[in-house]
Amino acid sequence: MKILFLSNQLPHENVAGGHRLIYQRMRQMIDKGHRVGLAAFVAPGKEKFIPAVRGMVGELETVPLQGRKIMVRVFRDYISATLPAIFWKNYSRVMMRTIGDMVERTQYDVVVAEFSEMGMYLYRNPYLSAVRKVVSCHRCLTTAFDKYARTAGVPPLLRLKSAAQIRALEKYEFEMYSAMDHVLTLTAEDRFTLLAHAPELPVSVIPPGIDFDYLTAGKTEKKGPPIVMMCGYFADKSNHDAALWFAHEVWPVIATSHPDLQLHLVGVGVDREIEHLAKTDKRIVVVGVVDDLRPYREQATIFINPMRLGSGLRIKVLEAMASGLPVVSSSLGVAGIPAQNGVNCFIADTPELTAESIDWLLNDEALGKAMGQSAKVMVQGKYDIRSTVRELEQVLEEVVSI
Repeated sequence: MKILFLSNQLPHENVAGGHRLIYQRMRQMIDKGHRVGLAAFVAPGKEKFIPAVRGMVGELETVPLQGRKIMVRVFRDYISATLPAIFWKNYSRVMMRTIGDMVERTQYDVVVAEFSEMGMYLYRNPYLSAVRKVVSCHRCLTTAFDKYARTAGVPPLLRLKSAAQIRALEKYEFEMYSAMDHVLTLTAEDRFTLLAHAPELPVSVIPPGIDFDYLTAGKTEKKGPPIVMMCGYFADKSNHDAALWFAHEVWPVIATSHPDLQLHLVGVGVDREIEHLAKTDKRIVVVGVVDDLRPYREQATIFINPMRLGSGLRIKVLEAMASGLPVVSSSLGVAGIPAQNGVNCFIADTPELTAESIDWLLNDEALGKAMGQSAKVMVQGKYDIRSTVRELEQVLEEVVSI
């Protein structure tokens, strides 16, 4: 097959989370003999990864990711009714034309839009000729915005903006899905969510795949103080909320009990509010952007994922589990994962339970090792990249054969 992938960030070997999943899917499909192309946005500073990706795929077209002027944002997000705000954020007429040109030039059999936001380039694209279209839904946007609007403690302005957009977002999101030949989700829970909104949608579950060879390559011995680690794209509302909630509600309790403990926040999109945490407490380390998460996971003692907002499966949790790192997460943070509280992770939704779970792991090294090993075995059995890509290949072959 000739498969064109679309991504809102450049997927490459060292990126984390959902974009690493895209990279792995492309690489595995290439290894299976398929011709793979990629159209992706590239953020400033990430141009250095383009040559390696270009050398892997059969065709690569990139569009610089640019910020939007404030007046343009206000008009498009809150005045114009053409697109919901989350789609305007990812909109580019240049990308519209680029994708159309690639499909026309290479005659792809199928185009896979990774992340729902990229699905708009397959929906009402005036430059796109006839081609099979698939959206890989990493999270239901309508569900995510509903949580923003309903969750206690979320900033009032965010709750208000989210509530105001939900109706238009739901309409556009599910009209877009309905125009596709197929929709993919990462979990059965997400599939049920989509079908609850649109029962006729053709939806398949393709779990994320984990590359164990990559995760264990060049592993180093842990040294230094105990570290609680959280990673993510902190410009995302759900990650930003989780980091601040943990720092304000949980960290003061465990920091008092464990004077050597450090909190490391690793990832892109750090703002002044998160930077301020490190300025007021020297044991909070804001690492920021890194090219490779593996060394940071290897030095961490516990991985936390205290999510209260958003939807979808958190691939970073699977990668932490696959690395043998004990995980403390909210129930939302392990949604879609066969998590067993007290066996392969601790699940805690209150500050008290979160602090208590971390305290247990810090005081009992054997418990942490056993929990990490149990999680690793679970991920190896259910999320190996080779088996999940076989499932993806079968679905795409069926779509192309229609």
